[in-house]
Amino acid sequence: MSLILAIETSNPGAGEGATGIALGRLDSSLEVIACKPLQRGGDDELMPAIAQIVSEAGAQPNDLSRVGVSIGPGGFTGVRIAVAATKMICEATGAQCVGVPSSHVVARRVSHDGRPFAVALSSKRESAHLTVFDADGVAHDAGAIRHAQDLAALGIARLISDDHLPESLRDQAGRISISIQHPIFDPVACLELTLVGPTVDSIALAPFYPREPEAVTRWREIHPN
Repeated sequence: MSLILAIETSNPGAGEGATGIALGRLDSSLEVIACKPLQRGGDDELMPAIAQIVSEAGAQPNDLSRVGVSIGPGGFTGVRIAVAATKMICEATGAQCVGVPSSHVVARRVSHDGRPFAVALSSKRESAHLTVFDADGVAHDAGAIRHAQDLAALGIARLISDDHLPESLRDQAGRISISIQHPIFDPVACLELTLVGPTVDSIALAPFYPREPEAVTRWREIHPN
């Protein structure tokens, strides 16, 4: 039995159903065996949930051939724990490791209307990390921290963002007729991308943080030298 596991816990603050794990089997196509939601803030729940979903499939951990994880941008703790769990599982089982950008997970569930869109994550103060996708859902680049004045040049029709989007970006989107849509962090979307994504050495797998952690910033302020 060859199984694929995906972990999506990057943005627990995005609302109900924003975190979970999915298990699939690859035959001639990907078959989704199970999808299990996790409670917000339930970091201690992750490994028991993985053990349960594999056991209920009648499988063993060594049956995992590939493990994918949503690597961010997202919450510092949720991303870090998911990445650490993925590294551990891959090292223990020999499964291939795939890091999936969280913006791509969201983009996977955006309905296509023939126009480009952007996924906004890691909102803070008056900026957010925006990744632009074309009409077919293909990313233009790895994304960047952008402000309200940058929106017009992106050529997008929709902005996919949670409720944390800064008011300046929200207001500018309204002024230039960019609609705002709530993101879907679907573990099955992460599973689909795990199947096609490039593999990496599990030891080298790392979270994607587009900003320096607040604790590090404050440490630098307190200890400038």
